[in-house]
Amino acid sequence: MTENGFTLRRYFFFCLRLLFRQRRDVALPLFFFLLVSSLFPLAFANHAVPLLAPAALWITLLLSVLLSLDNLFREDVEDGFMEQLMTARQPLGLLVAVKMLAHWIAYILPIFICLPLTGLWYAMPSDTLFVLALSLLLGTPTLLALGGLAAALAAGLKQGGTLLILVTLPLATPVLLFGLTMVDMSQNGLSYAAARDFLAAMAVVSVGVGPLVTAAALRIGMD
Repeated sequence: MTENGFTLRRYFFFCLRLLFRQRRDVALPLFFFLLVSSLFPLAFANHAVPLLAPAALWITLLLSVLLSLDNLFREDVEDGFMEQLMTARQPLGLLVAVKMLAHWIAYILPIFICLPLTGLWYAMPSDTLFVLALSLLLGTPTLLALGGLAAALAAGLKQGGTLLILVTLPLATPVLLFGLTMVDMSQNGLSYAAARDFLAAMAVVSVGVGPLVTAAALRIGMD
């Protein structure tokens, strides 16, 4: 990619092409999500399955996101492409945001497409499934921002996957709790506006600040 032809749009489609060339890596988190989420209904009584669904799907999605993040920046660091990004005209934080958007489309969007199928497995009412999907939609930008920061810190380490999990899981706990609270309030006929607004605020902060912090972590790791 030459300097004259380096634009955010081209970089975005370049990231998507690289991701979809690795079909096995892209399919693995989706396969993990479908496999694990399909096992929960088999382990519990039928009357408990709809109550279990929000927690099961939230936790499975969180683990699927973690599974997809190990190579978010590792290959760019190892092959020297990250050094080229740091010398580009565009701010590194903006390039990180573009890369994370491509990552969301490749890895997380297919999970959302499969949510109606999982709703059938758990016999979830349509309104509960809608609130669950909304909570996941609002929560995934924060999960991706936290995981992206951990991936940036672990990019230069041989066993960075362990660090990624140790850093991301504790920080992701509030997102998980508010996402489940949002669904629980809806199931009990109560207003879930407070939990929804909290997740939305965290998503806005994550989208606005997360790439900048991640870019700073990458610069520190490259020094």
